[in-house]
Amino acid sequence: NHRGGFLTLTAGGNNNTAGGRGGVVKMSGGFAGGTTGCDLQVYECAGLTISVAMYEAVLHGCTSDCTYFGNGAPNVTTYLCGTTDVTEAQYLAVMGGCTQKCLGGAVEITGGLSSGGVGGAVVLTGGDTNSTDPYGRGGNVEIRGGEASTGSGGSVLVSSGRSGALSSGDVVMQTTSSGVGGVSGAVVVETGAACAGDSGAITVATGSSMTGGGGDVNVLVGSGDTENGGAVVMKAGETRADSKQGGGVFITSGLGSSAQGGTGGELVMMAGSAEGESAGDGGRVEIRGGKAVGGNGGDVAVGAGNSYTGNGGALILQGGYSEFGTGGDVIMDAGDSGTGDSTKEGLIRIAPTSASFVRIGRSGSKTVRTDVFGDLTVHGSFVSTSSMVYQDTYTERVHISTEQDQMIQEEMRVPKITGLDTEDVAGAPTSTLTLDAGQGGTEQWLEIGPWEATRITIGGRNVGRDNAASEVGYRNATPILIRQGYDEADKRLQVNESGALLMQSSATMPILIHSNPTRGTNGTGGDIDLLVGSGDTGHGGNMTLTSGDTTDDNHRGGFLTLTAGGNNNTAGGRGGVVKMSGGFAGGTTGCDLQVYECAGLTISVAMYEAVLHGCTSDCTYFGNGAPNVTTYLCGTTDVTEAQYLAVMGGCTQKCLGGAVEITGGLSSGGVGGAVVLTGGDT
Repeated sequence: NHRGGFLTLTAGGNNNTAGGRGGVVKMSGGFAGGTTGCDLQVYECAGLTISVAMYEAVLHGCTSDCTYFGNGAPNVTTYLCGTTDVTEAQYLAVMGGCTQKCLGGAVEITGGLSSGGVGGAVVLTGGDTNSTDPYGRGGNVEIRGGEASTGSGGSVLVSSGRSGALSSGDVVMQTTSSGVGGVSGAVVVETGAACAGDSGAITVATGSSMTGGGGDVNVLVGSGDTENGGAVVMKAGETRADSKQGGGVFITSGLGSSAQGGTGGELVMMAGSAEGESAGDGGRVEIRGGKAVGGNGGDVAVGAGNSYTGNGGALILQGGYSEFGTGGDVIMDAGDSGTGDSTKEGLIRIAPTSASFVRIGRSGSKTVRTDVFGDLTVHGSFVSTSSMVYQDTYTERVHISTEQDQMIQEEMRVPKITGLDTEDVAGAPTSTLTLDAGQGGTEQWLEIGPWEATRITIGGRNVGRDNAASEVGYRNATPILIRQGYDEADKRLQVNESGALLMQSSATMPILIHSNPTRGTNGTGGDIDLLVGSGDTGHGGNMTLTSGDTTDDNHRGGFLTLTAGGNNNTAGGRGGVVKMSGGFAGGTTGCDLQVYECAGLTISVAMYEAVLHGCTSDCTYFGNGAPNVTTYLCGTTDVTEAQYLAVMGGCTQKCLGGAVEITGGLSSGGVGGAVVLTGGDT
């Protein structure tokens, strides 16, 4: 019923109120006076000679594998410490303590051994203070490695305890909550400056698993209730060296390496939603190549995933949906040139290399209108299967009847080509205008404006319906369809009567969007901007980049890869930057920062934060034990099940800045997709 006796070491106090200082408790390892015969290449550990490289590899962390050596023998345990193979005897010898000639004495503080319970803790706590001065803070806890005159300074190693049968211990670094008038302390992890060579790296990695999934890496910013949401900033290192490249930022989802249906992890980038009903736009996602002064600007390459035996992933560019407002546009534009020379403006190329079919629109049942404000060049024959009328005015025309075909072997010059008007032919003629190539030729092409045209316009009238004047942005409801066949899947480009745009390639074929990929050897690469239109009555349009699904149990869904442009110039080439930012919330008035809107429920900030800090559930907490009544206790706040589920499902608030959410893929029966943030290799 009792414990062992205390061992207390206490320095002397000082009761002088005028600046009295307490005494210090100091423990130091023994002085090692050896200067000759010092073998600094090996350690002596439990009778084994351990090299310095193996000793430091063990202290920096190991993974164990029963079958790594010994041909699968169940009683043979080995360790992989970094890249060094270590036997169990060597591992235990190092962990048990080592010595070395000329080694200064150590200071070891170890909690007590327990034969049947929990081992004793080691607690290092800075001194409290009763000072009322704002600068009278509590005492620090400082852990430093030893200094060296010539060699490397001592390391600081923090490692949790190992278990022979169950889980290893956690390592938790956190600042405690603040008082009512302050802020919580920061957690700073940084390496020191380097005087000669590279500064130290920071590695955040979870361990591998033999029977489960690798641990997640979560980078989370705490919520707030009065200011903008905290940012997550990933920024690679700058270099001031000549002809060197700044550090890259690489975000890669997890590899599905199993040959039996292994699926790669998804990479989802999404700007924050703006849930305010009357103000605030959704967050903007901006992906730009890097700027350059003397070289070319960085490219932005967006490509769907390749496949060895399955279909390549699709590339979908789609404007945002609006419940009551106008859907977002899809805008593709090439880069401009400050010279004012139109020959130096960037080009927009659709299917410049691989695509064998380009379709505008999705089906004949829903035609898509296309406006071309400029010249249109068709490199091929132009064929009309019906009559063709050449005219300047209706009073001066050349009319070819429906019984008469026309063949022109050379150039034809006319100001306008239209289908038949109802007045042209008796009966009920069609007014369709058909352009097609001829039959049997070696090159059955259709060309529009290949040489001399300076403007090509494909468009409709400004007014298309009786109420068009009251519809903002509405033009003529003339759909446009480009297809390679007559099936639904044969549509390549379709613009419907409302202006919605659909682009799709045939099965297994990609959609490539480039800004002048083969030109610009002495100029700047053109930008590609994917912008969703803004609105003034509903939410801002969403933008979704989704790679292709698959139902094949042996293959994964398509990759979604965002890669900044590279720079192959060996003399100072710098890679482009991948930038993700949550949307700006411009609201400054009408901001109700006391409540959140969660799934139609109004949740106070206090309840919202209480739920996020953790809850316990008890079916009988309320309702006199009614089995169907579930409530939660979140801190000291009682929360109903509906309120709890609403908060966990996501909330919004007026004037709330857009978030950046990166989430691993959901798994219905396996391990959810990981999120991996990895700095650039070199």
